[in-house]
Amino acid sequence: MKNYTAHYLKKDILLTNESQKLVGKIVDECTWFKIRHSIDYLSRTYEIKNVGFLKNDVELSLSKRVIYFTDLEKDRIIKSGQGVRIYYFKLAKINQLFEKGKLLIEIVENIKKETKESILDIKADDSVEDLLILLFLHYSTKEFNSLGGSD
Repeated sequence: MKNYTAHYLKKDILLTNESQKLVGKIVDECTWFKIRHSIDYLSRTYEIKNVGFLKNDVELSLSKRVIYFTDLEKDRIIKSGQGVRIYYFKLAKINQLFEKGKLLIEIVENIKKETKESILDIKADDSVEDLLILLFLHYSTKEFNSLGGSD
């Protein structure tokens, strides 16, 4: 298992590995007319686009090519293209992502009492790519919470 930590920097979320090296960043840009989310990973910017009924699903794309998309109705994330994979998630106090019953990612929120800063502890299977971790982190924190997610 790989261990990660995520913390908020203003509205963005920074994901670091065990040695505190930055893995990627979830960017939250808000202006008067537009809200834009993206993931900065390996010197590339992946666009996050809200789609579907009530805009409660997301597509993660690079240069208009969809890499991952969510299906909130069936609690799943789907990797598109060659080698399609389907992951199922549970969103609660501990957010979890599974493939074929195997736990792949677990996200637990810890709040430091002295600073009230929210830190997210993430454990991921060694086979999971960091981009999927960043997307699940985004979806389980930003998207689901805006829909009134459970605590």
